[in-house]
Amino acid sequence: MALSDFRSITRFRVPFCDIDMLQHVNNAAYVVWAETAKCLYFDEVLGESLTGATGHIQAKLEVNYERTLEYREHVAIGCRVARIGTKSFEFLCEIWSETAIARAAHCHSTMVAFNYETKSSIVIPERWREIITAYEAVAPTVGREQNQQNRIANGVKKR
Repeated sequence: MALSDFRSITRFRVPFCDIDMLQHVNNAAYVVWAETAKCLYFDEVLGESLTGATGHIQAKLEVNYERTLEYREHVAIGCRVARIGTKSFEFLCEIWSETAIARAAHCHSTMVAFNYETKSSIVIPERWREIITAYEAVAPTVGREQNQQNRIANGVKKR
């Protein structure tokens, strides 16, 4: 995908604290950055508090690394909902070097709508569905599984 396919984009420069002994960004930093982008999406797009009674929990995370990033490189993280199911939805995050104009990694995560008071999964609220569908530049698929063509287009391998 192109970064222009994402409406939710977080931009920053690689901080020194994310550099490891091999002098590039540590692989764990990509995960933290993607998690931060998802939280910003949840807060800014859905208007949901991260400390509310309902939210989401991560059920699966897959990260594919494509190139290293270095100290002070300009980074952009595009984040979008690629699929909406009954109780789960899938986030796609792409981490781009705006310095090199190249994708550095992409992350695919399955999130489950969750009620923190009852400690159980919930059906995704209709309000979330409406907001996500209206917001996304590329409409999310609906249902349990994406077809193979959509998964490949989104940079996600089928297992």
